[in-house]
Amino acid sequence: MNAIATLQEKPQRCALAVEHEIFPEEVRQLLYGKAKNVYRILFTIRGTTVNVLYVRHSGQAPLAGDDLEQLEGGV
Repeated sequence: MNAIATLQEKPQRCALAVEHEIFPEEVRQLLYGKAKNVYRILFTIRGTTVNVLYVRHSGQAPLAGDDLEQLEGGV
């Protein structure tokens, strides 16, 4: 995805995601697509590294605390 590649430069330009309150670190989102096909790319920034956490359709509900626990349990 070319949209993800754009995060190499100035990832801080992206807004905080709604989910930033449930994650232990700051989570930002990049919106990608048009009309009914918009996706939210959720990511964190650690130093000079951007870590993509999820790519979700904008129609999906925001992540909840249970989703974070599943992610941590699967690692």
